Amino acid sequence: MGGQSNGTPELGIVYIALTCTYDGHAMHMRSFTVEALSSRPFFNVINYGAKADGRTDISQALTNAWKDGCASNVGSTVLIPKGTYFLGPVLLVGPCRNQIELRVEGTVVAPMDPAAFKSVNWVGFRYINGLTISGGGTFDGKGQIAWTKNDCHLNSHCQQYPVNLRFDFLNNTLVKDITSLNSKNFHMNVYSCQGMTMQNLKIIAPGNSPNTDGIHIGVSSFITITHSVIGTGDDCISLGPGSRNITITNVFCGPGHGISVGSLGKYPNEEDVVGITVRDCILSGTSNGVRIKTWPSSPPGLASDLTFENIIMKNVYNPVVVDQEYCPYSKCDKKGPSLVKLKNIKLKNIRGTSSSNVVANIVGSRVVPCELEIGDINLLYYGKDGSGATSICSNAKVVLSGRQNPPTCKF
Repeated sequence: MGGQSNGTPELGIVYIALTCTYDGHAMHMRSFTVEALSSRPFFNVINYGAKADGRTDISQALTNAWKDGCASNVGSTVLIPKGTYFLGPVLLVGPCRNQIELRVEGTVVAPMDPAAFKSVNWVGFRYINGLTISGGGTFDGKGQIAWTKNDCHLNSHCQQYPVNLRFDFLNNTLVKDITSLNSKNFHMNVYSCQGMTMQNLKIIAPGNSPNTDGIHIGVSSFITITHSVIGTGDDCISLGPGSRNITITNVFCGPGHGISVGSLGKYPNEEDVVGITVRDCILSGTSNGVRIKTWPSSPPGLASDLTFENIIMKNVYNPVVVDQEYCPYSKCDKKGPSLVKLKNIKLKNIRGTSSSNVVANIVGSRVVPCELEIGDINLLYYGKDGSGATSICSNAKVVLSGRQNPPTCKF
């Protein structure tokens, strides 16, 4: 049903179901029901002046549609229908009066020039309870120019480029059935969120695109990521300080740097990381598989109850990494040990192939050795020189069980 040009919401279609019989002479209506299959209001950005021409900025139209949907007395849907839309930086803010959905069926395209952004947001969501993002559409960050300007590996004060989707201070959120493409920086950043499910996502960027982490989580709890495909130039999923009760299942990762906890211990008073489960995932052609990393010379911290289970590695360079001397680009103080305590770490049923002969590299802290349970490891390496897989292990308290191929942490 069509909406009005002044922004009046579209109403859902109401279907009438009739039950009829035929006695050989005529049709008789025996009963009927009226079923409102979709009665929530739709706020279509087209009705607010948006044009699907790929050139006209729809940020104001989307903002206005969002404000009306957010003020609705009943749950509402803000709709970006099929088509291609140019979208400048936009911040969609609550709290809303009821649950709200942003349904993106088309492709929204970001400005390619990083100078068009005054902040590190492209599409931001803030202070919302009961948000759904869905629709099968695509957020195209157009990161190709930003990648060439990224010098963070050389400059600690480098410019930070926009994140495709930023989620701040949200509760009870569902993000499903969308694609994030070619972000200038992280694809999705989750901060201070409670209760979020992310499912059936596609996150895509070239393997050589810098800092394009698929999903980064910090200071958030009860987050589930499931049934998704992530291939980027950095971590597929990274879990920063304050990540609690995070569940990652049925994720295909590659290319990228793997699934990482950390890095931790860079700053004083970081929040603990507790209750991380990574299960039933496949990593293919990544530089790392599952990884925990903490900085040397760090202040005290804690990461505990981390489980990596039933993980398949396909030609992964570093399948299992625990690195408490993490020092990217050799720009850190390695004189002191990491004081981040790693305990109750479980590595179980990790199998597949490695593209290097060191398939498990475990380097703990010499002051607070990491505490691990390792069971049923079967990681193979087929080197041209005929050498087989091996492992490195230091400063670790390890309980071994099941198969160990290659032998892991035997002192």
